Amino acid sequence: MADEKEIERLSQEVQSLRKALNELRKSFEIASQLASNYLKLVNVYAQYGDLSIDIMVPQVKRDYIAREIIKILFDLKEANISQITRELKARRGKASRNTVREKLRELVELGAVVEQENSREKTYSLSRELVARWLELIGIPINFEQP
Repeated sequence: MADEKEIERLSQEVQSLRKALNELRKSFEIASQLASNYLKLVNVYAQYGDLSIDIMVPQVKRDYIAREIIKILFDLKEANISQITRELKARRGKASRNTVREKLRELVELGAVVEQENSREKTYSLSRELVARWLELIGIPINFEQP
């Protein structure tokens, strides 16, 4: 009878140790993934000298306004031409609705920006593909197709 109690106690301790080991293994996997992502970022920085948006959309490398519009859409998530123009003016000191409209058209053609037309106005946001590539680049791969 005493042996059965001892066996039960040892069995519970083994279960407890297994649970702790599994938690430790999960923590190690997370730390390993973080280290891998960090090294990936360092490698991209070493290769390009920067972690700017023109790595993902090289066509805007020399187009300050287009790059800034992409950054604005990263911040605002979705905006109409007036909102983008207002934000661009705040960041640059000047902005033209016509210039913003033209740059947005170019960015839509490049597939970097998506245009949504609702009942009253057009709004713009970054394409899912661009956001997914950017997140993957910085080490946060997210699958948008999951429910």
